[in-house]
Amino acid sequence: MRFLHTSDWHVGKTIRGRSRDDEYVAALGEVLEIAKEERVDALLIAGDTFDTAVPTPEAERIFFHFIGELAGANIPAIVIAGNHDHPRRMNAYAPVLGRLGVHVLGEPVSADEGGIIELPSRENSEVAIIAALPWVSERKVRDFEDLMKEGRHAEQYAEGVANMMAHLAKSFRADAVNMMLAHLLMEDARVGGPESGERPLHMGQTYVIRRQSLPQTAQYIALGHVHMPQEAVLANAYYSGSLLQCDFGEAGQPKRVNIIDVAPGRKASVSHVPLKSIRQLRNIGSAKQGVSLEEIVALKGEMPDAYLKVWVKVDRPLPGLAAQVRELLPNAVDIVVERPTEERPDTPRLEGMSPGELFDAYYRRQHGDAAPPEKLTGLFNKLHEEATSAANQA
Repeated sequence: MRFLHTSDWHVGKTIRGRSRDDEYVAALGEVLEIAKEERVDALLIAGDTFDTAVPTPEAERIFFHFIGELAGANIPAIVIAGNHDHPRRMNAYAPVLGRLGVHVLGEPVSADEGGIIELPSRENSEVAIIAALPWVSERKVRDFEDLMKEGRHAEQYAEGVANMMAHLAKSFRADAVNMMLAHLLMEDARVGGPESGERPLHMGQTYVIRRQSLPQTAQYIALGHVHMPQEAVLANAYYSGSLLQCDFGEAGQPKRVNIIDVAPGRKASVSHVPLKSIRQLRNIGSAKQGVSLEEIVALKGEMPDAYLKVWVKVDRPLPGLAAQVRELLPNAVDIVVERPTEERPDTPRLEGMSPGELFDAYYRRQHGDAAPPEKLTGLFNKLHEEATSAANQA
C-alpha cells in the first residue's frame, strides 16, 4: 500500500499580520497533485491542521475545499488533531467528513471507540491498521486510564502516552499493514532552522516522549508537531514537517511530504517529495550581526518573492529607518534595529511602568528612540481600555 504523510499545515497563520491564504491554497493544491500522481491509497494528516482553535472562515474554506477535491479524486484520509486544533471542533467535523472517506479524530480514544482505523487498498487486496493518537493533554492521560480501568495511574505524562500507544498497538495484525499516526514530541527531535540553530530537546520537559515508547511493531509512525522534516529510522518514525515555513526560525528550510510504500510483514520504504510552490522566508543579517543601510541598498530588487526579516545595524538613531528599509525591500515584514551596546540608551526598568509607558519604551527601542505617533498611542490606549473592561466583566 502507498500513503502520503503530511502535517502541521497551520492553515490561517499569518506572517506579521499579512495573510498567507494564497500560499496555503497553492501548497495544498500541490499536495493534492502529488497524491494523485503517486496514486496513494490514503493521506495521513498528523495534526495542527489549523493555526488556532477557532480558525477563521477563510481558513476553514481552504481546508474544506481541499477535502472536497480529495474526495473528488477518491482518495481517503485520516486527520488527527494537534495541540493547535480544538479537539471538540475537529470531532464536530467527523460525521460529515466521514461520508467523504475522511476519518477525523479530535481526542485520544480507545481502540474500540475509534482509535483504530482500517483502510483497504485501492484494489482491496490489502488492509492497513492505522493506530491514531491525536495530541494528548495531561488531563486526557488520566481520562484514558480511567477508561481502561487498569487501576493504576501513570506517574508521568510520558508514561501515560506510552500506555496509550501500547494499547492501540495491540490491534496490529500480522496479515495487515500496521501504522501509527500521532501528534507528539519525541525526546531528541530537532527544532529551529538554519538561522536559529538546531537543538535537541532533552528529557525533563513535560510533553517529551521517549523514543523507546514508540511501538516497534508499527511499520511506519507518521508524526506531527515538529516543523523540521526528520526521521528516527530505528524507531520507524518520521516527522514530515510543516507545510510552509511558518516563521523566521524556519527560514530557508525545505518543505516536503513523505511517500510510504509498505506491505504486511515488510519494512516500509520511504521517499520524500519536495514542495516547490512554497514562498520562502529569509533572514537578512542576524541577532549577532546586523547589516548596514548601505548593504540593504545593495540588496534592492533581490529576493522579490521572499518574506524578509531584517536586522539593521546603525550607530545612531535614525528616525524613519523602518520606512526606508521597507521602501528598499517591500517584503521586509519584520525589521529589528540593532545599535552597538555602548551607544544604546540604558534599558529602562520595567517594574512599575504602566502599559502605556511599556508601549512607549518598546516603540522607542524598535524605532531608534523616536516617540510613537500620537494617533498610534491613542489607539493603543483605546485597545487597552477595551481589553481591561472585558477582563473585568469576565
